Amino acid sequence: MRWLILLALAVAAGTASAQIYRWTDASGQVHFSNTAPPPGVKAVVVDPDARQAPPGPESTECYTIRCQGERMEERTRKRESEAARVAAERAAAAPKQPRGLEFRKYISIQRGMTEGELLGIAGEPDLKTDQGGAFLAPTTVQVDRNFSTAAIEGRRTTVYTYLPTSADPFTTTITLIGGRVSELDRARKF
Repeated sequence: MRWLILLALAVAAGTASAQIYRWTDASGQVHFSNTAPPPGVKAVVVDPDARQAPPGPESTECYTIRCQGERMEERTRKRESEAARVAAERAAAAPKQPRGLEFRKYISIQRGMTEGELLGIAGEPDLKTDQGGAFLAPTTVQVDRNFSTAAIEGRRTTVYTYLPTSADPFTTTITLIGGRVSELDRARKF
């Protein structure tokens, strides 16, 4: 007896959740819902697997409410994934917020320090520009036994800039020549 009652409840719950109501509002728009319409509105219970119109012999379109609902959900999923992809692209293309350089890190930087030591203390700069080459004063180079000539040494020049933040309103500019810190400049400018 108990099994019979449970079976009847399961069947009733399955059919109750599968009901789809169709009604037309005052403006003439047709609504479909799995919940009862507002009070006072005449609604019709629709079979979700019923066809609304006969398909042609070569048609692969679905004409049931259930199939159309599944297709609508698929379109919604695609639209949401496309929106998420576009938002991720925008976030990747947006400029990074300046990190700045705290004063306690700034005072740890010294002239002659290597680029690796600088990056270990200060971290990646907000802006990094390659200024080309710097030429040092000529030195003499022995070409052969009796002849020496002037040689100009060239080195790469790079400028690291740490932009101001609300916590640290200073712009710090560090010039590296040949991979070593050559100049330090810290000014309160925006």
